[in-house]
Amino acid sequence: MQFLNDSPQPQSSLAAQAATPSTDRAQENSQGLRSQTSTENPFGKKRPTPWGSLVKLSLWMLFWLTLVDICINWLFAYPDVLDQYPSSLDRYFDYGRSIEGKVSRMVNNTVDSSDPIIAAGWIDPQSWRSLPSVPKDDNDLLLAYYGMSFAEDISLALGELDDDITLRGIGGPSAPPNHSYAAYMADEAGRNADVALIGVLTSSVKRMRSLSGMSWSYEHPAPYSYPYYQLNSSGNLVAVEPVISSASEFVSEFNRKGPQWQRFLAQMTQYDVAFDAVVFNESWVDNSALLRLIRRGWANRVRQRSDYGLYDAVTGFNAEAVEIKTLKVMLSDFVATARDNDQLPIILLISDSGYGDSLYKVLSPHLQSLDTLSLSTHELVPSDNPANFIDDGHFIPAANYKVATALQEMIADTDVANE
Repeated sequence: MQFLNDSPQPQSSLAAQAATPSTDRAQENSQGLRSQTSTENPFGKKRPTPWGSLVKLSLWMLFWLTLVDICINWLFAYPDVLDQYPSSLDRYFDYGRSIEGKVSRMVNNTVDSSDPIIAAGWIDPQSWRSLPSVPKDDNDLLLAYYGMSFAEDISLALGELDDDITLRGIGGPSAPPNHSYAAYMADEAGRNADVALIGVLTSSVKRMRSLSGMSWSYEHPAPYSYPYYQLNSSGNLVAVEPVISSASEFVSEFNRKGPQWQRFLAQMTQYDVAFDAVVFNESWVDNSALLRLIRRGWANRVRQRSDYGLYDAVTGFNAEAVEIKTLKVMLSDFVATARDNDQLPIILLISDSGYGDSLYKVLSPHLQSLDTLSLSTHELVPSDNPANFIDDGHFIPAANYKVATALQEMIADTDVANE
């Protein structure tokens, strides 16, 4: 007997049923593949995270920077031999070296075997014994000058203009007024001079905030020292004497780096507004050309910061600044001491490039009250004219002779010249 339900089904229906299991498996496989590729790539490796990429990029940057640093140090190595002059690029990439690092190249076991700048500028009367203490002829004048290279250049020009003037000069690289004043006071043999001239360089007035030439001359440090002057409650000068005061003592203590050197650093920390440990202290940074460049930029910021409260490029010197008040007392004391020694005192204000008449403006009323000979170079050699200066910032020879001629005429009109 044949049942109705057992009747044969159409071929199309059977084919559809047969295909269903394989289609379902394909869908499952497709879903599984999609779920797998959502976390892993086709090769089964995890995709890199953003932090991993950043670390890898940083390591590559560090590698290339290190390679560039090594190449610069190799190509533009600063010569270790004192008598070998570095190229301009050697100097450029070495400017950011620490002050101690630069000085260590100049210092040897003795003063004589060290760079000549190590012996320059020290207030050491023993080293002045070879200087003239009397005029070369009975009818000549002995002129003693105190200051920096500007004052020396002008005084030498004066000596060339007038053969009857014998020169005795004491100074230091970019010497500030406290150095010049202290040198005059310490120069016993200079009391025989008929004329005493003290030069005040405009840019060096800021160095009154120090007791050493190292921190202010960052790119070309000169290690000589000088007193730091303060005013007491009575308005009189009080000197803070540096614990290192001669070239031989400096060479010895710098090489030893003992307690005396540490006391000297403590003095600079307290009395030198341009002193900065990052700029001064020798460290591993000195070995990297790129880090030296960064430190050079920081040193420029320190130097700009050191002007605060004393000098502004727009308004000039602050008449109420402690340094200006101290400078006025120094000049008064210099004039009084010179007159007590029967000397003719002369105050020479030297305006270097970019400073105009700023120093003259702040000091001229005081100089008039002193009733002494004074001369400001801005009246003869305008500092805003680049033609008056050579590449290193000093006056051209013609400018030196122009100022010297004015000094010669001033001296000729005095009783000292007549005598």
